[in-house]
Amino acid sequence: MVERTSLVQHLQNQGVELDDSQRQAAEALEQLQHQSQRPKRKVAFFRRRQPRGAYLWGEPGRGKTLLMDALFALYPEASRRLHYHHFLRELHRGMSRPGGGTDFLITLAHEVAANCRMFCLDEFHVHDGADAVLLERFLAVLLKQQVFVVLTSNYPPDNLLPDPNHHHKAQKIIALVNRNFDILHLDGARDYRRRGGDTSLQYLAPADEVSDHRLLALLATAGCSLTLDNRLVRLSGRAVNARAEGEGVVWFDFEAICMGPRSHLDYLEIAERWSQVVVSGIHRRLLHEPNALRRLIWLVDVLYEHRLRLWLISEEPILELLSDPELEADTVRLVSRLMEMQLLVFGGTSTARTGLLDPS
Repeated sequence: MVERTSLVQHLQNQGVELDDSQRQAAEALEQLQHQSQRPKRKVAFFRRRQPRGAYLWGEPGRGKTLLMDALFALYPEASRRLHYHHFLRELHRGMSRPGGGTDFLITLAHEVAANCRMFCLDEFHVHDGADAVLLERFLAVLLKQQVFVVLTSNYPPDNLLPDPNHHHKAQKIIALVNRNFDILHLDGARDYRRRGGDTSLQYLAPADEVSDHRLLALLATAGCSLTLDNRLVRLSGRAVNARAEGEGVVWFDFEAICMGPRSHLDYLEIAERWSQVVVSGIHRRLLHEPNALRRLIWLVDVLYEHRLRLWLISEEPILELLSDPELEADTVRLVSRLMEMQLLVFGGTSTARTGLLDPS
């Protein structure tokens, strides 16, 4: 009988050196995983114990997604791994169809449970009271159907939906997580995405014509020939102004792509249509518009998940703009991801797993 590789050993074989916090979380995950697997024989008259889920949380860059993906790679039974934005898109699309609604939510949850023994949801967060209700109902079905659920988040459970005016709407999902999940806190001191590097090659400043032409030259060296000619592209069926579009690349102004009525659905469509994205005209005053900043965070989340290249032009170096302590807490995740995205060779190949009913 071949001995299975442990989660820690699997990561070490890939050259990953775990810190103490990551190692403890990896060992806890593996124990929960073993407890969740189907018994080889079903014992009559005994109901299988509901497996406990795993809720990994911590500041950005602490290895939450790394551990989830390693667990996903090693899990021997059918499983799904989705980014939170993909999950919400599929859920809302289904609920908006004729005959959808809450009935679709429950039906979908049962179908997922029938097809998967482990369900992983990355970057779990709640910023909307209605979504909090939907997520609680969906996860409750999975847990009842004995699916092993793994969530990663930047928030401890009690801080989900942090807006004090709406926090009460998340009480049911907070209670569900605290009751049914082992809470694993990755609290290492180091953000592993911040490894230095020259952001000036991908994130340009100031926001002027010189930077525009410099970026055009950089894109040309990457095989993307563009002309700034202003055109309309359609996202989610609505027209959006683009400064330029070419083979595999699109260029938006910040006000067009983050200030209007945009959603994570638009950003998912961008990631599926283009492999490189340019956002120019980023100004400090615009980042202090909470909705605009949140949309930039969503856009970066989606592009990061798909491992696509992002080019930015801002009035001051982007990391200096985002260091403003008056900006919202999620800006920490945004900075962390921007740091990693300019160090890795992104572009062209998506690693995002989509499809709620497409078990791996």
